[in-house]
Amino acid sequence: MNNFNAQNTQVLEIKTSKGIKYISQNRIVYIKAENKGTNINLNNSEKVYTKHLLKWYNKYLKSPIFFRCHNSYIVNCIDVECHCSSEIILKEQIRIPLSRNKKQSFKENLILLEKVMFCNK
Repeated sequence: MNNFNAQNTQVLEIKTSKGIKYISQNRIVYIKAENKGTNINLNNSEKVYTKHLLKWYNKYLKSPIFFRCHNSYIVNCIDVECHCSSEIILKEQIRIPLSRNKKQSFKENLILLEKVMFCNK
């Protein structure tokens, strides 16, 4: 996967079973580990399956926008509506588990994201 910057929008080059697909990072809602790969869930309800593991995405999807909230999930924090002690609720009422060990760092990440977003306006 390559990382392109086209007009301040990060674009990922992802290898799928059908070939190479280009995905803008701002279209990613969450990524879920499944079997020996991942499903990338996009904001238009499209799912893209790849053979890459979640840890592979960590070098391309940076915080505070993206956060690995669980062993099996990376979420786009811009899409977070709210959270409680055990789960994150994204737009359209998508529920994602939140690891107990990552709860505090998730809160700190959301605060950092708010500061970054506020300063860029």
